[in-house]
Amino acid sequence: MKNSTRKSILTLIALILIIPNIVSVGVLINQSKMQRQIDKIAAEVASMRMDSFAETGRITAPRLEGTRLVDLTVFEEPIDKIYADDDVIMVADVPDVAETQEAGYVWSFASGGSLDTHKVYLTFDDGPSSRTDDILDILDEYGVKATFFVVGRESEEDYRLYNRIVDEGHTLGMHSYSHRYSKIYSSEEAFTEDLDKLTELIQDATGVTPKYYRFPGGSSNTVSSLDIHRFINILDERGISYFDWNVSVGDATGIPISADAIVSNALSGIEERESTVILMHDGQYKKATVDALPRIIEALQSMDDVEILPITSETELIRHIQ
Repeated sequence: MKNSTRKSILTLIALILIIPNIVSVGVLINQSKMQRQIDKIAAEVASMRMDSFAETGRITAPRLEGTRLVDLTVFEEPIDKIYADDDVIMVADVPDVAETQEAGYVWSFASGGSLDTHKVYLTFDDGPSSRTDDILDILDEYGVKATFFVVGRESEEDYRLYNRIVDEGHTLGMHSYSHRYSKIYSSEEAFTEDLDKLTELIQDATGVTPKYYRFPGGSSNTVSSLDIHRFINILDERGISYFDWNVSVGDATGIPISADAIVSNALSGIEERESTVILMHDGQYKKATVDALPRIIEALQSMDDVEILPITSETELIRHIQ
């Protein structure tokens, strides 16, 4: 009886010691299977064809339900560019960043991140002017690219400024040749003549065919007696995109405005919008705008998740009239 009890006790102790080990082995096996599944998913995603992404620059893949992979962002960038965790939409619950290089793209995976970048576009209307060099010098000092919606001027100095804008990597857009509202908006023929004249001027001056347009007074102007869509159709036929703005610094009129007011207006609500197009003016009498520009740039560069960019084909279309 004593021997039987002793054996039972020893058996129980052995089971107590062995069972946790068995459970631990099972957990490790399951973890290994899960990791293999994650690795397989990552490998499959990385091997997907990129043909449909050639023109996009950034793509978020569909959700893969039933897996831990939530979202994928693809960046059309050089292979050697590495992104920080907070620059991309990531994979939930994966503890470390894993990067796979495929077909000239960088695919970035990480955990718990979100894309929350505020894009800001500094735009200048009405140039070139005697202030254009000052604006370009400031932009160069801060390493910032902007967009210039220019009018038609044909002096040697104006040609130099058109070329400086292009050569320094800024976007050169159109703001009509004459900037005479009554003439431009008098008819479709008049608008087309003005548009073609400025297009040819910029092509002759720089060798660049302009792709972007800003209506004098904006697409919501109340000067045109004709439906603005008639002019939009002309732009569409030529493959030209038009841009308005969602922030104005208030320097459009001849009424004096201080540099302090311009800075305050420019920075209003930046972090509440995903994309901000700021309207400023490049003109002989816009000294306050030039004085405010460094402060605007410094404030924007000090903000988290704010990018200052020139308008491109990837820019969100900010329009008053669709």
